[in-house]
Formats: sequence, structure tokens, C-alpha cells
Amino acid sequence: MLKSVMTAPAVVPQRPRNHFNLSFNLILGLTLTFFTLVLTGPVWYGLLTGYDPYTMDIRQSLAAPSAEHWLGCDRLGRDQLSRLLWGSYYSLPLAAVLIGGASIVGTTIGLAAALYSGRVARAFTTVVNVLMAFPQQLAVILLVGMLGVGLTHSILALALFWWVRFAQLSYNRAHVILQEEYIQAARLAGENMWQLVRYYLMPQLQAQLMLTALLDLSAAILALATLSFLGLATQPPIPEWGSMLFESQPYLQSAPHLLVGPLIFIFVSALCCNLLALSYRPARKS
Repeated sequence: MLKSVMTAPAVVPQRPRNHFNLSFNLILGLTLTFFTLVLTGPVWYGLLTGYDPYTMDIRQSLAAPSAEHWLGCDRLGRDQLSRLLWGSYYSLPLAAVLIGGASIVGTTIGLAAALYSGRVARAFTTVVNVLMAFPQQLAVILLVGMLGVGLTHSILALALFWWVRFAQLSYNRAHVILQEEYIQAARLAGENMWQLVRYYLMPQLQAQLMLTALLDLSAAILALATLSFLGLATQPPIPEWGSMLFESQPYLQSAPHLLVGPLIFIFVSALCCNLLALSYRPARKS
């Protein structure tokens, strides 16, 4: 009897499938179109106008939007739309790298803590509780101040706290899944930890991780813009949406168009990520 149990194949639950409905496909298409236009903007806009984001023309200082300068010029006469498009190279890819790295590191640590349990799980819980106890926004600002102002230090400071969300999610979910009977049967059948992760844990975790990553991507865009607005991330003359907002605030009444561009780019980018998350249907078992 024991031998039959030991050799019986593990009962594998049917893999969940993502249900990409019409709204998700539509929003995904619009989002990809927007991000493609923004990220390729410096090429086609430069070919159309020939404006460089760093070229100054004091005669065009605070110029209003026109046929020559579609979104006007800043205080140094630099083309505003050109700087906004170039700023996307700092805002969007860095936010994606931050969330991608945090998700990989956090998920790996969370799964390892759930699989090994014991002291590893207790140490993991302690570290997570300590990091969660800090006011994260203030802690990031303090850490950047200690490490030094700069984009690299800002990314490191954000990453130090961002992986916790994915680690906690993967640990809690994996801890529940590992108690299921089919996991015990798989272990008796001789499957190792890598097989448990690949065939049992990740198929049930990927929908939740995807949803969390989409929501956190918009939060990362806002976080990077906030640090740049505070002067802790990108430094002049590098164009970045948050720093452009900071440079434009003294001209709120005389040249309000300078604030409209960065606000729209930040808002639409975050909105696209949130709409994707809201329209995304977590995997369901059939």
C-alpha cells in the first residue's frame, strides 16, 4: 500500500489560464501604442523639427505653444516636447527595470522562505516586518540623502523596499499551496523543490504577480517623478518629467503650459498601467 502511494503520480491541478477579454486587449493595444510613440518620439520628432532637448535659445524663453514648438519652450528656450520625449527614456524604462528586478528578487526570496521554512522563514518574517515598519517614503528620502543625490542611488533606495511586496505575496500564497494534498503527493513521488516551483507554485502565482507588477509600475513612475521633483534623482540638464515639473513651478502663472506637458505624460503613463491592471482578469480554474 505504501509502495503504491510512493509511486503514484502526483495529482496536478489543471493549470489556470488567463482570460484576456476584449477590454484588456483594447487597453493593452492602446497602452503599447502610447508607450511606443513616447519611446520612439525623440527619433520622429527630431526628424520633423530638428530640435535637440539640450539646445538653448534665450530668444524663445517661455515661448507659448506654436507650429514651431508644439508645447512651447522652457525658461532657457529649450523645446518642451523634445525634452518630454527624451524624459521618457528615464521615467518608463527605469520604472520597468525597478519593478522587474523587485519582482524577481522578491518572488525568489519569498518562495525560498516558504519552501525551507524553519529558521529561514523566521528570519524572512523578521526582515519583512522590520522593513514594513519604516515609513517607506521617508526612508527612501533619508537613504538617498545618505548615499548621495543621483538616479542610481534613487533606484537602489526604492529597490531596497520594493521587493518586500512581492516577497510577502509569494511567501503567503506559497505557504498555503504547500499544505495542499497534491503537493504532499508530489513530494512523495520524488519531485524536488525546483519541480515544485516550476509546475505547482508559479502557475498559481503568476496571475497575482502580474497584477501586482502592473499596479506597482504606475506607482514606480510616480515615485521616480517625485524623487526627481524633490531634486534627489535626475539632475539638470537631464530631462525627466518630475524635474521638469520642479523647474516649471515658478512660472505657473506666466507660462502654465510648461506644467501641462509633464503632468499629462505622468498621468497618462500611470493611468495606462492602472487600466491594464483593472482590466486584467486573474487566472481562474476551469
